[in-house]
Amino acid sequence: MARGGNAIRVVFARLRAAALAMPFLAFAATAPLAQDTLTPELVAHYVASPQFQLTEERKAFASKEIYCLGQAVYHEARGEPEAGQWAVASVILNRVDSRQYPSSVCGVVFQNAHLINRCQFSFACDGRPDDGGHGNTLDRESWVKSHLIARIAYNKHLRGVRHEDGLTTAMHFHTTTVQPNWASAYVAVATIGAHIFY
Repeated sequence: MARGGNAIRVVFARLRAAALAMPFLAFAATAPLAQDTLTPELVAHYVASPQFQLTEERKAFASKEIYCLGQAVYHEARGEPEAGQWAVASVILNRVDSRQYPSSVCGVVFQNAHLINRCQFSFACDGRPDDGGHGNTLDRESWVKSHLIARIAYNKHLRGVRHEDGLTTAMHFHTTTVQPNWASAYVAVATIGAHIFY
């Protein structure tokens, strides 16, 4: 058990380091001074740029984004196969990349949450608490798994890498038990568990 816990901590540490480096790396790739070595000039150029953000601010923002994504995966797909949970994360991250939706994970997940039954994801405006992982062992394990998926998916997203679920274009989903009016306007790309993805 201790070895498993240490392995998870190592994974988290590596993912956290990658997430913190991403804004600088993205800037360095597009900066006029981009090169193979880190120079004082490149660092100074980055610090003076509009993309500069303090490390603590980047950490806080990334942590909040991962938490919002984990909430959505938990509430929308915790009873689904793992592929379905990854697919829900992909839909949210696809929306983040789209100009039609907010540009942050939390913005996408909680879009219109102030409007009862008019939000993008039902858990966000159903009037119930949005946290989770309380209750029995299965609930707690599902909460942890949802947040692990969220952390990995978010860090891949920062690197421009998509999860292997193939849902690179899907931006909508619903359960197989309903037939929403909007579904006819889209092409279904996958059915995973009890969800149809468009």
